[in-house]
Amino acid sequence: MQFYIEAFDEKGYGLAYPYEHEQAIRAQQHTLQHLKPVRIPFTLPGEVVNAEATRRREKGLQVYRQTDIHRPHTARVQARCPHFGSCGGCMLQHMSYAEELRYKRVRVQQAVMRAGFSENLVEDVLGMKDPWMYRNKMEFTFAPDGTLGLNRMGDFRTVEPLSTCYIAQPEIVHVMKTIAQWAKAFGLSGYDKQQHTGFLRHIMVRKSVRGDLLLALFATEAPLFSTGIRRPDVQALLQQLEALEDLKTVVWYVFGGRADRVGFDERYILKGEAFIEDELLGFRYRLQPETFFQTNAMQAERLLQVALAYADVRPSMQVIDLFSGVGTFTLPLARQAEMAYGIEIVQRSVEEAVRNAERNNVPNVRFFAGDVRRSLDAVLAASGRSPDRIVLDPPRSGAGGKVMRKIGRSGVPRVVYVSCQPETWAEDLKELKAFGYVLKRVQPIDMFPQTPHVELVSLLEKEA
Repeated sequence: MQFYIEAFDEKGYGLAYPYEHEQAIRAQQHTLQHLKPVRIPFTLPGEVVNAEATRRREKGLQVYRQTDIHRPHTARVQARCPHFGSCGGCMLQHMSYAEELRYKRVRVQQAVMRAGFSENLVEDVLGMKDPWMYRNKMEFTFAPDGTLGLNRMGDFRTVEPLSTCYIAQPEIVHVMKTIAQWAKAFGLSGYDKQQHTGFLRHIMVRKSVRGDLLLALFATEAPLFSTGIRRPDVQALLQQLEALEDLKTVVWYVFGGRADRVGFDERYILKGEAFIEDELLGFRYRLQPETFFQTNAMQAERLLQVALAYADVRPSMQVIDLFSGVGTFTLPLARQAEMAYGIEIVQRSVEEAVRNAERNNVPNVRFFAGDVRRSLDAVLAASGRSPDRIVLDPPRSGAGGKVMRKIGRSGVPRVVYVSCQPETWAEDLKELKAFGYVLKRVQPIDMFPQTPHVELVSLLEKEA
């Protein structure tokens, strides 16, 4: 069956309609509102493709598989990775990078308009000179037969074995291959998510700006026998890893739960000190395997620079950083302010943030552990006055209406909102708009080339 691709959805799938409706769609005829689109991955808006139905449905829409491109987009390019099309790691390698940046700006503009502001406020996306091999953290999953790779697109029960990965830094890929060869050599099983059996779950590899590597391996059993002696296969792995001079830390986690999440019951430090140090704009941060930190160091610095410029903090000001994590924004803000406060729900991140403040000699900062919605009132009371700036970088789901209304009622003159999801960000902006806040600037930043994700920094000011 032949389809016309009208647009992208938020996952980078093409939203497609039967080809005979192309002209009506282009004319924006409302008579087509009853038509339901289908989703066809690895297509581009404006293309005409042949596709066949699959058994998959996502968000109530049938997923089709492209079989032939009848009319390709001029921005279509040959994908670089041999795993493109089956691995779920990248979705946009078939699009030129210039077109990818244009698409991401349009996505942010559409979100801005939904919030009731002008699309002209959105700047051109800050892209990368070389949009490859940028990720400094990757997680790889074991299949039940012990092969190592990434989940296949749309199928979290099937693993695509990897020979390479063009968005991960090469040293990370090298560690992944070493682990894969070790598991195969010893015939080790992976965790079967349906049968709940198997030994190896997944690995996480992180690389710091200085080049230090950290490896975390998650398994269902300990790396030691009950006698305290290391298993022979684990001992052999550590001997192989000795050849990797930059690998400073190896941590073995035991997790016996059935849930498909990052958790652990026991932790064994097999090498190093359970953490590595990273840097961002001259600040040093101690990172453990479970610590959240930006995965694209070069673009993270640009994002932080934009956020600091938008905040425009003066020495007499008090600043509150919501969803503060390990202090990535809080510490640079405090360096410019009289006092900075950070709120973070993850206790371990708060503990690390306190250490990071001490390590970087930033005394004028306090961190609060708790839910942002409940803790903001306590921070406002502790500060003794209305804040001069509020900065927030919430998770993909957004800050939520209750948090945004608390910000609005605080009367803070300037808000800097950092977001990785334009759609939820736009919903949050509507809440602030009701309190007299006006969107002044929006700077999209491409943190994740070859994927549909786009980060942004926005500035809102309260009208007098």
